[in-house]
Amino acid sequence: MMKLLKKIMTAVCVLSVLCLLAGCARKGEPLAVSPMDQASAVGILHGIANMDDASSEQMLLMEEEDIEDFFKQYGYSLEGDTFINGLNGFRDAVEAMGGLVSIEDPVMSSTEDEIIATFTIKGIERDATSVVVMDSRQKITSITTNAHYTTGENITKAALNTLLGMGTTFVILIFLSIIIGLFKFIPELQAKYEKKNAPPAAPAVDKTISQIIEKEEQVSALDDGELIAVISAAIAAYQADTAVGSASGDGFVVRSIRRR
Repeated sequence: MMKLLKKIMTAVCVLSVLCLLAGCARKGEPLAVSPMDQASAVGILHGIANMDDASSEQMLLMEEEDIEDFFKQYGYSLEGDTFINGLNGFRDAVEAMGGLVSIEDPVMSSTEDEIIATFTIKGIERDATSVVVMDSRQKITSITTNAHYTTGENITKAALNTLLGMGTTFVILIFLSIIIGLFKFIPELQAKYEKKNAPPAAPAVDKTISQIIEKEEQVSALDDGELIAVISAAIAAYQADTAVGSASGDGFVVRSIRRR
């Protein structure tokens, strides 16, 4: 048991040392930056900057594959969405700058897998920075442009965004509270609807039944009267034949009739 425990501890220690060595391993060397890399970055950014509105709109309407083929014939390698994002970002930045004045030469740098060209762009109201990133095969993977704002402008912008977000939230909450408040009227509307579409009330039915009973009683009373008349006539005839009493029927009275 002790031998097995020692083996496990030894394996853990070896793994720990290997992890430390891997963490302390020397990173790869940065990529070498050639004049061709700088020329590609300058060419693509100046091409975006010199594009007029009509050409920009036409490029934005093109398919991504067509954009890629278009730049390939001029020696540039990039994806269609990379160019579209770069063009839109540059146009937004120029608008925030109040207009483009000049583009300075880029500052080139690199990592072990990327080459980075950083441009300083002068504007009328404020400056901006454009960054063009390429891989080891000079394929442009990213084009970004950001205008420079002062600290006060950044604070104002953040405050406006906060107010906009909070205002939107409060508007939604108020709208939801109004909807919830209207729920109390639903039972009333439902009751009115059911009352409107309900069958005739019971009193009307009772009235109809009472009228039927009354008519039946009237018919029954009429039948008894006719029966009394028939009985009276029969008794009068009998008295006349037997010479008992008067044939007029005054000697007797029919008081009730029992039906069986």
